[in-house]
Amino acid sequence: MSLEQEIDKAARQVSTDAFSLTIGELANLYRDGDVKIDPDFQRLFRWDIARKSRLIESILVRIPLPSIFVFELPNSKWEVIDGLQRLSTILEFMGELKDPDSDDANVPFALIGTQYLPSLRGAFWSEELKQKRLEIDALKKSANDADFVDNTNLYHALDADLQRAIKRTKIGVQLLEKKSDPKSKFDLFQRLNSGGLSANDQELRNCAIVMVNKSFFDRMKSFAESEEFSQLIPLGPTSIRKSNHLDNLSKIIAFSFIDYKIGTDIEEFVTNAMVDIASKSQGDIDQIFDKIQDGMKILIDSCGYNALRPYRDGEFSGRIGRTSIEIILVGILRCLDNIKSKPDPSSFVKSQIIEFWQSDESKKFSAAGIAGTDRVQFTIPRGIALFSA
Repeated sequence: MSLEQEIDKAARQVSTDAFSLTIGELANLYRDGDVKIDPDFQRLFRWDIARKSRLIESILVRIPLPSIFVFELPNSKWEVIDGLQRLSTILEFMGELKDPDSDDANVPFALIGTQYLPSLRGAFWSEELKQKRLEIDALKKSANDADFVDNTNLYHALDADLQRAIKRTKIGVQLLEKKSDPKSKFDLFQRLNSGGLSANDQELRNCAIVMVNKSFFDRMKSFAESEEFSQLIPLGPTSIRKSNHLDNLSKIIAFSFIDYKIGTDIEEFVTNAMVDIASKSQGDIDQIFDKIQDGMKILIDSCGYNALRPYRDGEFSGRIGRTSIEIILVGILRCLDNIKSKPDPSSFVKSQIIEFWQSDESKKFSAAGIAGTDRVQFTIPRGIALFSA
């Protein structure tokens, strides 16, 4: 197939339209339920008040805003693919954005002063929203909330002229029509967001998984937050907020159930693998989680919750690294049938793990500064060899 033919084939899988809408029109569509912002996206992507204030400043001083990208659902409603934070910030400021965990609208915080508009400090869309924030602040003040800073004397509401100016501001809309190949929604999301600073690889991966199979993402999240998984690979609150627990689980699933092609970018491989797995039947997905549960149980029964830590001086201790997860846990999952066929699976697993850590090669695998693409071409096969004996 020639390049021209490939272009023609790909182009026929994507049907788009482009137009402009005013902020007021977009707010009305959202209020009527015709524009969907997935709650999981809303939880994952959060701008701070400084970025929100700069966006409102841009609108007021008439700096053109980038287009938002939406996907047309089978019922003709729109799902936001890109531009989530811009649209969410505007809707929240206007008092329209629904809380992802309730049916109530978010109560916005006061804006802060910006480079061109220092008088934005303390601004609210309306007197009603200002009063709601004052009520919340009064409760924080009476409770001696350590995070509360009393700037209530600076609060003020925009006048009607500025509200109208914002509502009349136009935003470009790029529509991916429903007759497009459904996978194009995921592809577009990846291309628009990869390399951005607003989210890390796993946060973007989470959104991609939600697009393909939300129930699979919910199950992943529940598994990653389970007591067994949390104790086996413990993380602090900051790491969890960055979705590192989901990153660990994604990599375990990807390397255990999809063959890695040497030289492939790790993050790209994991994302594509997770999307492929999320697209499987419910029965196949159930088998995957059952297998992970079985493998973890054998590992914990054999060596306890410290099983992924290095074995030194007769005990498992030290930092859990990627090497431990890839060689030991992925190795167990890759060879689970062989392990379960042993007379005493737990004793076999423990002896193999200790044998690995007492070998000279364990130091090579644990060396710092090894790139992921270089490391996994050795760790995954080594884990398979270790537990297929």
